[in-house]
Amino acid sequence: MQMPVFHSSAGEAALLDTEAATSRTERRDQQVARILDAAKTCFVRSGFQGASMQQICSEVGMSPGALYRYFPSKEAIIEAITEADRRRDAEIFSVLTLGGDVVDGFVAAAMAHIRYMHESGNAPLFAEIRAESMRNDAIDFACKMSMKDVDDSFRSFLRGAVDRGEIDPCADLDTILPVMVAFGEGLAINDLPAQGVDFERLEVVIRAIATAVLRPTGRSTAS
Repeated sequence: MQMPVFHSSAGEAALLDTEAATSRTERRDQQVARILDAAKTCFVRSGFQGASMQQICSEVGMSPGALYRYFPSKEAIIEAITEADRRRDAEIFSVLTLGGDVVDGFVAAAMAHIRYMHESGNAPLFAEIRAESMRNDAIDFACKMSMKDVDDSFRSFLRGAVDRGEIDPCADLDTILPVMVAFGEGLAINDLPAQGVDFERLEVVIRAIATAVLRPTGRSTAS
């Protein structure tokens, strides 16, 4: 008896192609993640200048030819790291607008970032990248682009509060914003909780600073 022959439909073939493409994408994403983790280890251990692409290859267990298919330079690796930081920071600082007054939003965002930096252990890497950005134009540009969304979020958040009469800042926003960014970077690099500073006490200080700088008027968003 002759067995029937089944032919794949065009839809089934397309589905198989999609699954294959997804699998390739997932494998590539996994490789990129492994490379970035290895690079972070090397940058913290040897510094950006001291870490070589060969060292990163050894750390990740990959040949130079294979690595260069993903990243042609250390600068390209930093760009990928800062882009990942940009996406993560956007999520962290989304708490700005989750409710409460302006100071509450600012403090919640600041504490969320402090907790992340402490729990991730990324303070040494962040310090290394910021130091290198002062002498490397490509990395400086990558860092500035990474911070742009955060700057824009804070500017929009504070500008809206000023326009609604909720705060009366002690200076113009063009002065306050870079000061806040520098303050935040200092907190990130120093990882005060790792030095024994209690989160609750740290929050009290940050709230006091935010209140002094932003000077809430007592007017709520509902008024």
